[in-house]
Amino acid sequence: MKGRFSFSVVMALLGVSLLVAATAAGGTTGPSASDKQAVKKGGTYRILGTSDFDHLDPALSYFTHSWNWQGATQLRMYYYPYVKGAASQRIAPMAATGLPRVSNGGKTYTITIKRGFKFSNGQNVTAANFKRAFDRAVNAKLQSPASSFLDDLASVRTQGALGLQITLKRVAPDFLARITMPFFSAVPTSFPLDAEVDKGPIASAGPYYVQEWNKKTSALAVRNPNWKNNVEPFKSLGFANNVDRITYSGIGGDLATHRLQCERNEADLCGFPTTQAKELADKYGVNKGRFQVDQDLLVWRVDLNNEQPLFKNNAPLRKAVLHALDRRFMTAQHGFLAGKRTDQFIPYGMGGFKEHDIYSLKGPNYAKAKSLATPGALRGGKAVFYAFNRAQGPPVAQSVQFNLKQIGLDVEIKLFDRVVQNTKAATRGEAFDITHEGWHADYPDPANFINVLLDGRRLQAENNVNTSYFSGAGVQNWTQKLDAAYSASGAERLNLYAALDRDVMANAAPTAPYISGTSRRLFGPEVGCYVANGQVGTVIVNICKT
Repeated sequence: MKGRFSFSVVMALLGVSLLVAATAAGGTTGPSASDKQAVKKGGTYRILGTSDFDHLDPALSYFTHSWNWQGATQLRMYYYPYVKGAASQRIAPMAATGLPRVSNGGKTYTITIKRGFKFSNGQNVTAANFKRAFDRAVNAKLQSPASSFLDDLASVRTQGALGLQITLKRVAPDFLARITMPFFSAVPTSFPLDAEVDKGPIASAGPYYVQEWNKKTSALAVRNPNWKNNVEPFKSLGFANNVDRITYSGIGGDLATHRLQCERNEADLCGFPTTQAKELADKYGVNKGRFQVDQDLLVWRVDLNNEQPLFKNNAPLRKAVLHALDRRFMTAQHGFLAGKRTDQFIPYGMGGFKEHDIYSLKGPNYAKAKSLATPGALRGGKAVFYAFNRAQGPPVAQSVQFNLKQIGLDVEIKLFDRVVQNTKAATRGEAFDITHEGWHADYPDPANFINVLLDGRRLQAENNVNTSYFSGAGVQNWTQKLDAAYSASGAERLNLYAALDRDVMANAAPTAPYISGTSRRLFGPEVGCYVANGQVGTVIVNICKT
């Protein structure tokens, strides 16, 4: 939502995870969206991003901007509706005929798929296509990030052409929310179980499909010729499906140049230097059309690798790092209206967040940090920091380097392209001590932060999202507490997660959160019909050119 690894288009496509499905789903209406006479059908929606997609195979895709495309190309059984207001916070059927029939004490979900959906290659969508998505997600050779959401899956079976029965090992209050993620979109049964599909055309059953993907250069999505807005089962979804084509380019480009391209109407959605956010807000206003800011369930953090010698079983040094950081400076590197300083793992605005005031948000507390960073805790005093080389990446890394130097820790910064950095950090055994990561909620539940990112039982060889490699050391009965919170519901669930957030940050300090963020977007002068969905970002299926 990777709650995804955060990789926002507007913020240089540098950060997420994976996209706040409910509380940020409302969004605001863009220029001329209320003027129906100004809305046109057709045209090309031109997106500029500095970094490539991680994947366009729905089983592997996990960057925020990748999910933006998945929102336009993939057909899911359930989703958070692309509307404003309270309705955006209630899960609704997309390909399913209605909500599941739940039996077996809450562990079995029986779902019926609507008849009539077709893939871009003309094949009918059946229950088997959704089963294929689950089978790929759990295939160990594919190493899908979706596997971390399915540790409670017992079986998936088809029942005739349109019936799907999913059985869990235990009751899971967030299961329906989980399967709204693009990982579980319908895919052709010809998609291999153990290999990525990464060359266009990539058949899909949503309103658009990927016709071309030229890696590190560009991508093109065009209308699914079999998607018919004026008849069922398509009509009741109400997707406007306005533009004919969606292009993605600008990879490796300069953010200042991208901004100028949007202002010259050479592109429709652009990144911009974070230092220019205040200027853009003053020039266009906030949420008046061209410059949009939406609340997000997003946290940026500095992960400390709990499996490498420096920080392994070394809670005193990890706490020292959290006391030493200058969150005020780090947050400022994200620019105007980027978010609020935090020292907690659960973001502001998500159920289960309670202010605990564990570490200083005003600046470094070197006295406390030095009392913990004893010679024994420093273990030689050297650390390797994997950082990304654009936007806020270098200055945040340099700030951490300076802060930790004050407590006796020498930090070597290694800069990479964002995709490379995240891929390396997500590989278990990689020789780094610190990495810079963002997480954008996949769906609005605290389990999507705490369980997904801090449960060592989910670790695998590659594609890990738990890049602190934390398994619970320092918190008594950690896994039992995780399971208890996960199985609870209502106010009890939120209170248990608030306690977990406090305990893990105060006692184990496996990671150093510093900003709970927003999403900021700059549009070209002809873009209208703007609605933001926390899970997939800008709703491309409704975007229009005016």
